[in-house]
Amino acid sequence: MSHMANGAFGNIRALVARDLLDAVRNPTTLMSCGAGALFTAFIGSVVATSSRLMPGEVDAFAQVAVLCIAPAFAGCVIELYVMAEERERGAYVTLVEAGVTAGEIAVSKWLSAVLVTLATQAVSCLLLGLAPARAALLLGLSAVGVQPLLFAGLVAGLSAREQMSSSLLAVPLTVVALAPILAFMSGTVRAITWFWPLGPVAEILCTASGMDAMAPVPVLAGLAVMWTAAMSALAARNCRRFARDLAAERNRLV
Repeated sequence: MSHMANGAFGNIRALVARDLLDAVRNPTTLMSCGAGALFTAFIGSVVATSSRLMPGEVDAFAQVAVLCIAPAFAGCVIELYVMAEERERGAYVTLVEAGVTAGEIAVSKWLSAVLVTLATQAVSCLLLGLAPARAALLLGLSAVGVQPLLFAGLVAGLSAREQMSSSLLAVPLTVVALAPILAFMSGTVRAITWFWPLGPVAEILCTASGMDAMAPVPVLAGLAVMWTAAMSALAARNCRRFARDLAAERNRLV
């Protein structure tokens, strides 16, 4: 059992290292990560000069932008676009033939997405000029708070068979990710989006900035946990189907 666990850990570590290197070398993923950080800094700076928001709301908006944009522009691209591209090339069948399991592929993509998201958020915090202590707290909360979206991205990535389908699946993921930012437009929008996957954590950030939250913090935390549990369960289910599909593809090639 220990030998099997060490083998799985080694495979995941190698796959994550490859993904992170590809994130730097692949123009699409590198541009997506850079665009996410620059877009966050741009809209955060623009809103900071707006007279429509109170000071606490300006701080909250900047932090919510950091929370929401990076997983959509960086993490989900790693999971969805890259997985679709690799699957279309037959890379996963090759990995399975080399002894890598579908679960190891899924876990490595999820972990790569988490790391790339946090790196993009760190750059966003730097560009926005957030204090180191506040940036550290934001990144710590984000490491937990973005999981519903990243698991949803993994679900989509496990389902996508080619890049065309990845483009279609990216639309709802982006809408869900950016919904908490749109909530600053009006109370009506906020009343709808606060219970979406990233909404509870966005509301916690708003509360920390002095705004009135849509629900008590324990309720928000519980809702965030529920979203994470639901999306992770769906990802596990899709991973089993992904394994069956890869086995079928491998058998057809034999």
